[in-house]
Amino acid sequence: MNSVARVVAESSLIQLDREFDFLVPDHLRDQIRFGQRVKFELGRSKKMQTGFVVGVMSDSQYATTEITEIVAPAPVLTEELFKFCRQVADRQCVALGEILALAIPDHMPRVKSDQDPGDLPISNPITSPKIEPALTNRSAVLTSARSIKVFGNSYPDWAVLAAFQSVEKLLEGKSSIIVLPEQSQISLLVSLLKEAGVESHIAVFGNHQKKSERFQSFHKCLDSDAVIAVGTRTAIYSPVRNLGLVALVDDLDDSLREQGSPFTHARELALMRAGSSDLMLVANYRSVEVQRLVEIGYLSDHSIASAPPRIAFSEPSSRLDSAGFELIRERVNQGPILVLLPRKGNSPAAYCFGCGNRLSCRNCGGPIWEPTLEVFNCRLCRAGFTSCKDCSSSRAKSGRAGSTRTVSELGKAFPQVLIAEATAQKQPSKVLPSKHIIVSTPGAAPQAPQGYAAVLILDCDVWLASQSLQAEQIAIRDWMEAIELLSDSGRAVISGIPATLGQAITLGQHRQLAKVALQDLVALSLPPAVRVVSLEANKDVLTSVLDELRELGAQEIRTELSERASSLVRFSYQLGPKLSETLRRHALKANARLVGANKRRGLRIAMDDWSSL
Repeated sequence: MNSVARVVAESSLIQLDREFDFLVPDHLRDQIRFGQRVKFELGRSKKMQTGFVVGVMSDSQYATTEITEIVAPAPVLTEELFKFCRQVADRQCVALGEILALAIPDHMPRVKSDQDPGDLPISNPITSPKIEPALTNRSAVLTSARSIKVFGNSYPDWAVLAAFQSVEKLLEGKSSIIVLPEQSQISLLVSLLKEAGVESHIAVFGNHQKKSERFQSFHKCLDSDAVIAVGTRTAIYSPVRNLGLVALVDDLDDSLREQGSPFTHARELALMRAGSSDLMLVANYRSVEVQRLVEIGYLSDHSIASAPPRIAFSEPSSRLDSAGFELIRERVNQGPILVLLPRKGNSPAAYCFGCGNRLSCRNCGGPIWEPTLEVFNCRLCRAGFTSCKDCSSSRAKSGRAGSTRTVSELGKAFPQVLIAEATAQKQPSKVLPSKHIIVSTPGAAPQAPQGYAAVLILDCDVWLASQSLQAEQIAIRDWMEAIELLSDSGRAVISGIPATLGQAITLGQHRQLAKVALQDLVALSLPPAVRVVSLEANKDVLTSVLDELRELGAQEIRTELSERASSLVRFSYQLGPKLSETLRRHALKANARLVGANKRRGLRIAMDDWSSL
């Protein structure tokens, strides 16, 4: 008889990261099942909590109170998803409830979730791109940044590969999870899958989805024997059955990383979720993280065999040098031109007219910039510029040109051409077939129906001078994303980069670039050669934690034992489970601390937090 339910609380408090036993009322004993969301009272205050049933038993010596109600009769937590979420919580040293909150949408009783999956095509209507060598169970694929004609339209080669592989699995009765960083990429892949005739077997998880739409997609995965789950990083938690493939595209995109707790990256989650299923990491560049996995033999190395895009480069000189100017002049009548810049606005920085120093906000200390002509304000708090903090001058001058000012400058150079700006906040209504220049920031460039006749990349030194260990890698990723939008006959010019880097990119030597970058990081013992954890606590608590971590073999990168004590610690991948267990034990017994007038966790743990480096 089902008289006891074992429940995990849907809470981010690590003190509640355990399983609780509750009695099941007589009228619910025939209804209780694994994976249901239930309500129950917890603690002396009898505060109402929600959680998930992870076990049903006939008896327990710990069960003294009853569950209050079953939120919905249909289970929403599968055994496979529960094990995966538990694994993620242990790795990142957070409460299981925090991961479950990311994975499972809120209950929406008025939203209909029943859907007819429909019939599948008899065979795969998509032809796979040529892969050298043939794919294995765990593959890293370097694409060519070219497009392939499918159903009369041009699609990036990564989209054709992901669609082919997922439809193949669908025909075998297996599900696929495909994780993409941007909504435009999701729309592109979904349109290709619809053309392949599998629309009714697609579940979409987007960034700006309504709660009801996510709820429907989640239940579509639960109710279908085989489905293709396509979406952003939350798609990795799709409760699919018969998982056959996990694919992740463009792994360096910053949107694939949780910026706050639990600080997970979709790349690492994909490795964990795949298990014995097929795993495919796809990009038109090679990240150091993927290169490391190739070098240790975890992933096999593959390429899409196709003619490389036509790329030239010029070494640092003037901002719009002769190579860039000639590219626009020669190609502007043949098709639209894409000009890629790192920063939006009139100028990404502003300087004091009096002392020449870079301006910062008097209110919050953030950088002052010029979003529109002669309007200077803070990038963080948006307060208007009043005066320089150093010399009190009230006059400001512009720094390097951003996308808005570049539109004006190109308009003067090419008066008969339409110039448009594309940013996250501003998009042109359409892309004209010729005499149209699009000035875009990374990730904001619109698709051109026939591809761009040319791509010009400016201000490369800004990308490369970014204060990040991944500056060069992120720059290459942004550049290749733009180059991928070229037409079959299009040309690209990367303006103002060192010859060694320019030659490697034009020759497609992405593996060699990643290998050199990885060697440097290994020599410095920095991620991804090792893992890191950022800690904050009171001085006594942190000292005790660090003593134990040193005994385990972890190393401190930096430690500050002040009133707000903090430390950054590195450790090997093999040490991860033991270190996480140790930190969890200390977090459970650490008393809350005051930061200003606010209470904070006694021990703040941020696993794999790149921002702390």
